[in-house]
Amino acid sequence: MPLHYEATKPLAVPDSEFNENHIAVLLVIGNRYGGQWAIDLLTQREHPDEATPLGTIETFYDHQSEDLTDSPRYAQLGLDTAAIWLLAEAKRRSWRLLVWESLNDQVPEDARKFTIGARVTFGGEQFVPAPGATYADEILTGAAKP
Repeated sequence: MPLHYEATKPLAVPDSEFNENHIAVLLVIGNRYGGQWAIDLLTQREHPDEATPLGTIETFYDHQSEDLTDSPRYAQLGLDTAAIWLLAEAKRRSWRLLVWESLNDQVPEDARKFTIGARVTFGGEQFVPAPGATYADEILTGAAKP
């Protein structure tokens, strides 16, 4: 179950991020200082510390009912929330979410409670799906046929 969130910077992915096949590969980077995640969608062309976010959400969570911030599961909740955000944004723009790849295993173990990451691949409005291919948006929403 994802966390509640609000967009603090609306998603704006420039056309230049999409290649000639109408595919864009971007990074999701989230950090928290305390309880709430600040999650950015970034270009892969710049180092994450120097990149301007293409969109940002911040999570909020009622820690008084159950404090999960020290649980390893909290990082996964942050990634789940980012996936839900980007699924909704893709649908709103008539894009496809082609690939969702967690990069959390690449984050140093001592930082995993405070940093999350994923690689996301979008197919733009003119993207032509490969026949018979199953994409992340179908898998994540349960629309994929077994």
